[in-house]
Amino acid sequence: MIETGLVVAATLLLHACVFLGLAWTLERGGVVRSFAAREYLWRSAVVGSFVSAVLQLALVPAVLPGFRVTVAAALPQAATAIAMHESGAAAKLPIAAQQAVADAMRTAAMPVRDAAATDAASTVLASAAGDSAAPRRATTDAVQPATSEAAASRPTSTRPDVVSRSPLPSAIDADKAGHASPVSMPSADRAVDAPIAVAVSWLRTALPWLLGVWGFAVALAWLRLAGSARALQRLLRESAPLDCADWQQDGAALAAHFALPRQPQLRRHAALASPLATAGNTIVVPDWALDLPASQRRALLAHEVAHLARRDPLWRGVLAFWRGLLCPLPLAALAAQRLDLLAEWRCDAAAAQATGDGRALAACLAHCLERRLHPDYPAFAAAMAAARSPLLQRAEHLLEGVSMSSVSLPWRVRLAPIAAVVAAVLAVPAFVVPVSHAAERVPVPAPPVPPAQPAVPAVPAAPARPAAGGCKVVIGHCTSVRSHNGDLDVDIGGTGRQLTYRSRGDVRFNDQDDGIASLGAGAKVEWEETVGTETRRVEYRGDGATLTTRYWKDGKEQPLDAEGTAWIARIVPQLLREAAIDVEGRVARLVARGGNGAVLAEIGLIRSDHAQGRYLGELLRTRKLADSELDRALELIAALDSDHEQRLALTAALASQQLGKPQWRNVLAAVAEIDSDHERATLLVETAAQVTGDDELRGAWLAATEEIGSDYERRRSLEALLAVARDDAALLAAMEAGGGIGSDYELRELLSHTAQKARDPNAIARRYAQTAKRIGSDFERREALVALVRAGALAREGALAVLDAASGIGSDFERREVLVEVARRVPDDAVRARVLQLADDLSDFERRQVEEAVGAVRG
Repeated sequence: MIETGLVVAATLLLHACVFLGLAWTLERGGVVRSFAAREYLWRSAVVGSFVSAVLQLALVPAVLPGFRVTVAAALPQAATAIAMHESGAAAKLPIAAQQAVADAMRTAAMPVRDAAATDAASTVLASAAGDSAAPRRATTDAVQPATSEAAASRPTSTRPDVVSRSPLPSAIDADKAGHASPVSMPSADRAVDAPIAVAVSWLRTALPWLLGVWGFAVALAWLRLAGSARALQRLLRESAPLDCADWQQDGAALAAHFALPRQPQLRRHAALASPLATAGNTIVVPDWALDLPASQRRALLAHEVAHLARRDPLWRGVLAFWRGLLCPLPLAALAAQRLDLLAEWRCDAAAAQATGDGRALAACLAHCLERRLHPDYPAFAAAMAAARSPLLQRAEHLLEGVSMSSVSLPWRVRLAPIAAVVAAVLAVPAFVVPVSHAAERVPVPAPPVPPAQPAVPAVPAAPARPAAGGCKVVIGHCTSVRSHNGDLDVDIGGTGRQLTYRSRGDVRFNDQDDGIASLGAGAKVEWEETVGTETRRVEYRGDGATLTTRYWKDGKEQPLDAEGTAWIARIVPQLLREAAIDVEGRVARLVARGGNGAVLAEIGLIRSDHAQGRYLGELLRTRKLADSELDRALELIAALDSDHEQRLALTAALASQQLGKPQWRNVLAAVAEIDSDHERATLLVETAAQVTGDDELRGAWLAATEEIGSDYERRRSLEALLAVARDDAALLAAMEAGGGIGSDYELRELLSHTAQKARDPNAIARRYAQTAKRIGSDFERREALVALVRAGALAREGALAVLDAASGIGSDFERREVLVEVARRVPDDAVRARVLQLADDLSDFERRQVEEAVGAVRG
């Protein structure tokens, strides 16, 4: 049973690797480009790997008997030969048999393609043993038969062997011809062959365990699949029938379009995030989808009906079963993911073709994305917007009108997988269990282990020196600080100077900040400074009560003198400030000695942005600064090179200090100098509420947004101002500042938020419409204009401004949506006339929709 499992597993893995690797190579190399061809390629690889493995296991032994590779689990002939040689029995055999034993030991590891050599080896060893003395014959007969007739009467062993093409037949021929020659068996051969036999014996023991681990993993995967099926059944039980007439009519029409044999069953579920199609010709939609417009409803149903027409739920179940069987193979997971994604692409294309426009489906995907999809869906269901699908990329293709039509594959291409399966059956080796006529062989005795030589005592290591510094500069300054589990490594580099500090364990500096006060048990501190050609080094070790100090100058240890003490007193403050060691305690000590000014003076000596930011943040959070002190702190913050440290320090100042208008000017000026879009936008969001009531500060704040290169970060900043705007003038200012946003989506989002915040839509309508003209996407412009129309009652001027912006929309559908919305909400004759004028260029269907909304029917 184990041998059969090993054979099936090895063959299936080999064929899956070949087929899936070929599919991945063809797709990555750009040979296969269309969605239809790529999906057909991956499906063919999945099915072909299984079919070719089954065909080869079933047919190859009969069709091509010599083309197979047996499972490597033991070396029976080598084990027998080694055992006979170790016992001395080989020396008493005939010369030809001795030659056979030697050759069996030397060639045990040679891979061949025929199992005949195994029987030959067994026969030679058995016949050789039969020519020896009677006692030896009895022992050998217990191991294996002496003649072919005895071998035929014994039950066949199914133990998997390593089959080797051994030169034993030539030895037999030589014996029969009487041409025998002495054979020597040097110890070197034994030293080489015996470990091979031992290693293969170990492999024989390990293979069943590996197969068991694989079987356990497959069982877990299939249990998850069964759980997924039960979860789907529970979801269907909890769902309710969808009896809405509009949904039923669209479902029937789409079923006819996709040539389904019967109309799909429509159900609804409140907790579902995305629509899904499942086995049983069933479509389940979430409750939030019931409020979708008609176009989006049809697009949603078209996508799901396409899944049913393609039998995707069944494919998902088969793929999950197949992926569980090949769980050790990463390419299996990749194939399942690629097929899921390609199925979504194909259904998107089918839905876009069925409805005539992909934008409605893109809007559906956006709704699904807003629900923050749960990552797991039943294996036997196809969700329209599974979390692993690249929703944004799919929506972008749909919105931009990228052609997603399917490509019809020629019949020659469709026959290619059959040729690949035939080639794999003929060219890829099969793993088989050979039928051996030899009985159980003598196990290989383990060689005695020689006693271990006594270890040479290790030479005591010299005291460790600090590692080479991480900061080596020729000009300028560099500070590197690394901390891990209380251990600290500091490297400070400057022109002609290098300072390296290492501490392990608990270290306390004295209150004067010029030396070490104490060390914890087992703690150690050392630092070394090199200036030009002069080097000084000091080392401290402590046991919790006493402190041991060692001092070196130019590599020579010497007592710590006054010069060394002065050097230590000079280095300690530099280490404390540059490495930001004990910032909280040191700021408190500096304040106690000289007030806030002493801390600011110390910060001015620090060259590391990180350390300066730490000291500034601690000072600002714990002390109230006078105006002059706050001005100095803001100057130090503005001088920082690190955008991150600047943002942290300014956030601390905003949270704890009372800023007057001059300080606010300085803060906004510092914000405008920050290069990082994220850091600048974060500060602008934090300060929006404080500047909205002052025109001057708001202007400086808006000016700081102009240099933000990221459209997202600029929109995020301006929306923070919109959220706290107190009048429509602030809304207009924010909207004008957002006019430079290049992304259609981000600009539409900003305009939509502006419309929602407007107290009087007419006050912003003209400039709003002018800004909307900058949106190139028809969908995004329509969304922006409709948001303003729905924000409140528009007067004639505002409505005409919206219609003027809508005249630039090229899509008939998108323009019709705006015209219908304006016609229904603005009952003004001039507006209606303009609506009808803009509808003249639309298709007949879209024009009739607009005319119905206006209330005018043309003959």
